Amino acid sequence: MRFATRFRAALLLVAFFLAAPLSPAAQLPGMGLLSGRVSAPKPLGQLTVYALNTDKRVGYMVYVVDGQYRATNLFPGRYEVTLRGTAGQLNWSLPQQTRKLRVATGRLATADFTVGDVTPEPAYIGGRTYPDARVEPYDVVFPPGPGRDSLERVCFGCHTIQLYPYTLPRAYPSGRPAHDREGWALTVDRMATGLAFGAPGKTSYFDPTLLSPKDREDLIDYLARNFGPDSPPRVARQDSEPALDPAALAKAQIVEFRFPNEPDSDPRRTHTPDFDGQGNVWVMDTGGESLVKVDPVKGTVTDHKGHGGGEFLTVDRDGTIWYGGLSHYDPRTNKHDDYRFNRGGSPGYMMVSTHAIDSAGNIWLSMLTTGGLGKFDRSTNSVIWWDVPFARSRPYGITIDRDDNVWIAEYHNNGLARFDTKTQSFRHFTLTVQAQTSIRRPGVDSKGFVWAGTYGSRGMRNGALYRLDPRTGEVEEHRLRIPFANPYDAEIDAADNVWVATDNHVVKFDQATGNFTHYPVTTRTDIPKLAVTRDGTIWFAPRNAGESGDYGGALAALFPDKDAITSFAAYYTAEHPRNRKASHEWPAVPVQGKTILVPPAPQNPCEFANAVGLGANCKAGASGAAGSSGAIKGGAARE
Repeated sequence: MRFATRFRAALLLVAFFLAAPLSPAAQLPGMGLLSGRVSAPKPLGQLTVYALNTDKRVGYMVYVVDGQYRATNLFPGRYEVTLRGTAGQLNWSLPQQTRKLRVATGRLATADFTVGDVTPEPAYIGGRTYPDARVEPYDVVFPPGPGRDSLERVCFGCHTIQLYPYTLPRAYPSGRPAHDREGWALTVDRMATGLAFGAPGKTSYFDPTLLSPKDREDLIDYLARNFGPDSPPRVARQDSEPALDPAALAKAQIVEFRFPNEPDSDPRRTHTPDFDGQGNVWVMDTGGESLVKVDPVKGTVTDHKGHGGGEFLTVDRDGTIWYGGLSHYDPRTNKHDDYRFNRGGSPGYMMVSTHAIDSAGNIWLSMLTTGGLGKFDRSTNSVIWWDVPFARSRPYGITIDRDDNVWIAEYHNNGLARFDTKTQSFRHFTLTVQAQTSIRRPGVDSKGFVWAGTYGSRGMRNGALYRLDPRTGEVEEHRLRIPFANPYDAEIDAADNVWVATDNHVVKFDQATGNFTHYPVTTRTDIPKLAVTRDGTIWFAPRNAGESGDYGGALAALFPDKDAITSFAAYYTAEHPRNRKASHEWPAVPVQGKTILVPPAPQNPCEFANAVGLGANCKAGASGAAGSSGAIKGGAARE
């Protein structure tokens, strides 16, 4: 048996060296090629090669398949070429090897690697870096019992699993304060019965009926016993990995545009790309409070400091940028306007998670902490908003269908809500009844089906992708194949494939076959939002990359077929929901560099309170919209 194993390994090694040479692919003008071979005495899982242009800080990642790799369309310059393990796979900790070389225009550079007899260290679950943590099996970190049952059923629907054992103080959501039993009791009760985000007149984070009095005691005891103030920082071990398709990976390539962290500043945390209609990509840097413009054709990055903040950004048809909650920036004048709640004549911040532009150029806003749906009215240069009349709805992601209906991901309500902009009525659609879930960002395909994932693992230990048919209310569930996946976004390409952003992977779901294809990304990270080009390129922001050493902020593009690249420029299809600026005309909104106050009362001031049974003392004030009687207009059908 040992002789046969050694013989097969020797044949594999010979095969690596005798493989046919790689034929150059069609190249963009002025670019170069890189290829090489990798040999190893034993299988080491999926390996990747990352080539960083140190002059431009543009990185290229390709996958090693059958002992070979190939990268196309490299900007000429000096490179550091690194062989390494793969994010989200069990070999992520393999020792890295780096070669330095120069790529010239129209030339093929080569770098070969030989790996010794090495064994990777235990990998852990999730899309964040957890330094100084002990890696232990899931059942050791989370001993089985009634307390774990409640934790998985209720808490894992929103929080990722490493939040509990990783006790080092960190900013949300990678760490938490140390709690004794009293602290855990206060935390559980605040989540079950306190006002979520401190919003007056609203409900708690999760439905307290999910936790009986006995369940509450079991959960608090469990948290105190296993994750008390003296508990060392630990993380749950990753024991399996998603199946990968070598044929798909051999064709794929990721190109990444990086910008460094800055001394004495928070790490860069990139979030939400959008295309400007000129081939450029804008991305939000929430850590550095900056708006970043990437010209992928030239490989250049332009930083617009002092104008970032919040999560989302949207490029208007005149090239101005709407971002955060809510601000409007003009790159030509370097000024921005802020739209803020009128709190007794002083500005109050609006927490907005997502923007979406309708066919008239109005911008719809998901107001997470307020529980509202906002509308920037272009004709009046003002914001109005509605309370979403469902308990724990808390709008997160939104998108707009072809009929200008607004689709809302209900953050803590297990489903989606639709707002009919013509009748100003809401309707709820349940995606799942499996206890507490967190829905992040939806997408709509060409047939009108709405897609969304459940962020958080829940009891089934992996997230799911859901398809809603709005005509019938029918829901399909498709379980992801990634352990403890946290699907964040669902974006649709021109062929109606659904692309899912999740920890350490971009995932393609083929509606025709029901198959998932997994593409590991460049570094350990979560991915909040995708943007798909008309050519099928998937742009994304690796949000947590900046936490890893000197990685910095980044904007990345997955090319599923590197030999089909005709340009790095990024454009939406004509029908894309985020591309109404290309097919509709509306007036520009001048940026004046001032603060514009927004009325703090919703258009439907009693609708939420009446719908959830809190309306006994609710009275529409003078600031409420005319005709707001407190009834749910059109009926708030619940399915």
